Amino acid sequence: MISCVYKVYSEEITTIIENPNTLAVFLVGSSKDLDFTLHDVEINDIDIFVFVKKGEKQERVLFEKEGIEFDINYFSRDGVKKLLSDREYFFIKEMKDAKVLFDKEQTSKNIKDISRDIYLKGPKKMSLEEKSFLKQDIGGKISNLKNKEKFDAFEYHFLTNLYLKDIIIGYFNINDNWVPKDKKLLKVLEKENNELFELVSKVSESYDYQKLLDVYNYIFKEIETKEIIKLIF
Repeated sequence: MISCVYKVYSEEITTIIENPNTLAVFLVGSSKDLDFTLHDVEINDIDIFVFVKKGEKQERVLFEKEGIEFDINYFSRDGVKKLLSDREYFFIKEMKDAKVLFDKEQTSKNIKDISRDIYLKGPKKMSLEEKSFLKQDIGGKISNLKNKEKFDAFEYHFLTNLYLKDIIIGYFNINDNWVPKDKKLLKVLEKENNELFELVSKVSESYDYQKLLDVYNYIFKEIETKEIIKLIF
């Protein structure tokens, strides 16, 4: 007996594939590793990439069907080329190991190989000048929080969280690493640098300006060292 999840999933995929504008269909995200035919399969959403002959460079469609959320991204040929050229993280990360459901022109292997190669090479590396500018920009923002009296509690907490996020993203940028999605930012940080994660956690607990500054100084301390070395040599 076919599971309810598989029935809903199969109907939607069939509709997409039968559209004459469709070139390829990929299952991405965590759902690509699940067996929808199992009756006890637990799934809340299904993420799908669709390559089309004609259309916008990228179009996202979200809808719910019988309790299952579908998140479908449609990409034209030009859209795919631009995403690869721009080294767009969300696309590259998903495409490097996407599950191929349909491939009319047999191009999926090539695109997956290119995506995997770009992912392994990492994002475009920042120059010392770009890192220095990033440091100054974020430093200028958080310095405004030094006089806490200027803000009400809500605004102060909001800005602290906002600038803390900027600092964490800065950590990934200056270390030439891909920036994770917002919802995975802390999880990846904890796995990669537990010491820094602990400093970040202290900011979230107290919203203390000095603790926010500690995180900033921890992340950007090496930028000054590199600047000094550049001046000496």
